[in-house]
Amino acid sequence: MNLEHDLKTCLTDYHSVNVRYRHLGFSTKNLNSLDNALKILSTLLPDYRVWNGEQPDETAPPLNCSRKKFLTAVFEDSPQGLIIVHPEFWFRRWQILDKQSFWEALSIEHGGHNVIVIFIENNEFATVNHRYFYPKFLESAAVTAWISTKTKLS
Repeated sequence: MNLEHDLKTCLTDYHSVNVRYRHLGFSTKNLNSLDNALKILSTLLPDYRVWNGEQPDETAPPLNCSRKKFLTAVFEDSPQGLIIVHPEFWFRRWQILDKQSFWEALSIEHGGHNVIVIFIENNEFATVNHRYFYPKFLESAAVTAWISTKTKLS
């Protein structure tokens, strides 16, 4: 198996229109794996907007924005999906409750456009992920998919 196949399968199973809670996360401990996952997802989902916290552009909210403004921008009415890479750059100044609120909102939000968050695995995510997302380990790589706890795992 390869990462592209695993990502396609994950998108089909958990990111399709017939799934109510379809926002996803993908994490890895390796920057090369993160970059590879982003390249593959960008190819599979060419119409999605990409916000990269490492290199933000004018389409992304400013790195010093509040959680409220960030969430408003994430879920604004848009026909396109959204891929958020390196969200930790936005989260840097946020309190832990703001970070938890983001992950909770991502877990329970349904309708509108799809959102995918790609991030480096760290201890902080384990602290803020209070039963919002379940891990699903992808067989082909050191990448973990994060599925809303509102969605049944297959």
